[in-house]
Amino acid sequence: MRGRFRSASRKRLMSEINVVPYIDVTLILLIIFMITAPIVQQAVTVDLPQTPRIKADAATATQPVEPFVITVMANGLYKTSQNPDVVLAPQDLTGLVAEVVARSQLKPEQPFYIQGDRQAPYGKVVNLFVLLKSNGVDKVSLMTEPEEN
Repeated sequence: MRGRFRSASRKRLMSEINVVPYIDVTLILLIIFMITAPIVQQAVTVDLPQTPRIKADAATATQPVEPFVITVMANGLYKTSQNPDVVLAPQDLTGLVAEVVARSQLKPEQPFYIQGDRQAPYGKVVNLFVLLKSNGVDKVSLMTEPEEN
């Protein structure tokens, strides 16, 4: 009797693979790759091809055009790089835009930069940028400063 009882209590071996741990590992790896992918894309280095230098003649050498910088101060007032001592109020904004449009028509290669103080109202900076773009000033950009590590 004992022999029959032992064989009945014996369990059969399971021959299936447990895939739950593999799914867990796959999901964890997917999350890790989703987090690190944007970081890796920003850190791509490129070895650019080199071209020979062209010697410029004195007649064909062009002077670098100095950019026109508009500063939006923390209190919402404006200053320009041409007249840094003159503070412009929001009421003077139309005159400032007209001046920049005239400068861009006289010198199409001149860049225009808007630098806003960190404490400046964001709406003032964006409003100035949109006004310049909508009035035909193509070379207008926002200035930033790289973070210090």
